[in-house]
Amino acid sequence: MFLPLIGLVFLTSCSTVTNVESPNTGIEPKKSNCQVQFYNGIAVKENYIKLSKVESHIEKNFFFGGKANLEDEAFSELREKACELGGDAVIIDNFIESSALEFSHIHVWATIIKFIETTDSSTPDE
Repeated sequence: MFLPLIGLVFLTSCSTVTNVESPNTGIEPKKSNCQVQFYNGIAVKENYIKLSKVESHIEKNFFFGGKANLEDEAFSELREKACELGGDAVIIDNFIESSALEFSHIHVWATIIKFIETTDSSTPDE
């Protein structure tokens, strides 16, 4: 009797689990739809401070939720966390995309950063 119910739950499940390391940054949160830059495989040229490490695992069912991928689901989840922490950008440290049976998975490790302005006081005396 419970076997069909368990099978139905298994087939329709989609999940997102995100862990944020040291979420108390003391920096004012931004609006939930804030602008966030993503750096994946390119160096950040601006000066910044690291706010937090983030690890996110997203699982979707092909039949009921489509395919999980980096640019859609993962960026959306990371953008939300960056805004909550007052971050300006997310550096993608590593990610894995995989599929098994009817599920697609993405596991991403990232760093949320805030850009800082520095003053260059090293001008030579004349």
